[in-house]
Amino acid sequence: MSPRKLAAALTLWVLSLTVLHVSLNVRWDDVVNEWRPESERKLNVAYIPVT
Repeated sequence: MSPRKLAAALTLWVLSLTVLHVSLNVRWDDVVNEWRPESERKLNVAYIPVT
């Protein structure tokens, strides 16, 4: 395998993993919520389970 093909394959592999990681691990609804005007934002309230 030539160095140019190897570099292209490695670049494609890293980009593929990056896109997969971002698509699976980012909560896109929270990101979109931050972009909305304050009057349209949803309030996300977390809870602490008490036993």
